[in-house]
Amino acid sequence: MKTLHLLIGPKGAGKTYVGKVVEKNLGIRFLRVEPIWLSLKAGEDGWAKVESGIDRLFYQEDDLIIESLGAGENFGKMRDSLAGKYRIRYIKVSTDLKECLKRVGSRDDADHIVVSDDKVEEYNRARPQSPCFWRN
Repeated sequence: MKTLHLLIGPKGAGKTYVGKVVEKNLGIRFLRVEPIWLSLKAGEDGWAKVESGIDRLFYQEDDLIIESLGAGENFGKMRDSLAGKYRIRYIKVSTDLKECLKRVGSRDDADHIVVSDDKVEEYNRARPQSPCFWRN
């Protein structure tokens, strides 16, 4: 069965970094999800577009790794749909809020969804809709 490795963690925790390291060193294809969200046109369903991208890559791959907060409207619906097609493995990525704020504040806005410090704090308080949890 094909396996989807799901990096779950707060904004700025290092999910993208971990995904790139895993791809480079283990050869598991890493799909960055934020660029998909950044490319949405008015009225497009981001969750459906992410799932479609995952499905397309699984035609060529047996393992795939993606990043997610593990929270948000309709995340659970997408996760349940994917779990009906693939084995899902959760990988918790976390760091303290101060480090998350520093990382989010210093990264390239062209490559990531821009969020305020207040939003980083709000997102990082949210509990993921998955079997893994972390402490803030």
